[in-house]
Amino acid sequence: MIKGTLFFTGIFFLTTIQLNAQNKSTQLWTDFVLNVPMKKGYSFDNEFSYRTNLSNSGKWHSINIIPKIEKSLNGHWDVMFYLGSINTLQQEDYNTWEIRPAIGVRYHFTLFPKLLLRILGRFELRNLYTIETGVWEEDARSRFRLEEIYFIHGKSFLNNHLWYVFSDLEFFTTIDKEVQERYSNRSQIRLGVGYKLSYSWRYECIYTYQFSKNTIDGEFSNEQEGILRLRFKYYLK
Repeated sequence: MIKGTLFFTGIFFLTTIQLNAQNKSTQLWTDFVLNVPMKKGYSFDNEFSYRTNLSNSGKWHSINIIPKIEKSLNGHWDVMFYLGSINTLQQEDYNTWEIRPAIGVRYHFTLFPKLLLRILGRFELRNLYTIETGVWEEDARSRFRLEEIYFIHGKSFLNNHLWYVFSDLEFFTTIDKEVQERYSNRSQIRLGVGYKLSYSWRYECIYTYQFSKNTIDGEFSNEQEGILRLRFKYYLK
């Protein structure tokens, strides 16, 4: 069990180092997620996130507050609604505030013991307000993600003192005109390792390899951003 944990953890960090060597910038994201169970299969969580650019490509940081209602329909299907509030310093003298309502649906199943697969689709309406100019921009965006979670010991999130590793691949499609922002997404790959201490606490360390642009008016290219993400989750009983 310990050898398995060390193996997957080693693969995670070696991949992180390799991908980071190809990046043109690096970001740090820190998240705190508070989850509250509700009746009839509903749950509510609120994500608080601070994101910043660690490279020399110009100041950039973002504060995200994203409350979400989720409903479990059965053993395989979930639906969700969330409303994000995102304040971002895009660059010097360029600040934006975004309101982002969205709906989503998730299908999940166990392919074989210890391996959980998920398919997540989301549709977002992005409303971006530029504070300096007082101009609103709107955009509709779809997101499609393929996820896998492997439990190193234990068979599900019902177990405590649980190590797990996960990865996913996500694609973004802009339906309307893109809003003017830095780090507008096209696609991303995530690799992560997590630990569930108890019913209440989970900790995750994630590395994201993101294809985007790091200037407001620039074009997408083959260069990427690397994102180190630290997540702390607390579940109320």
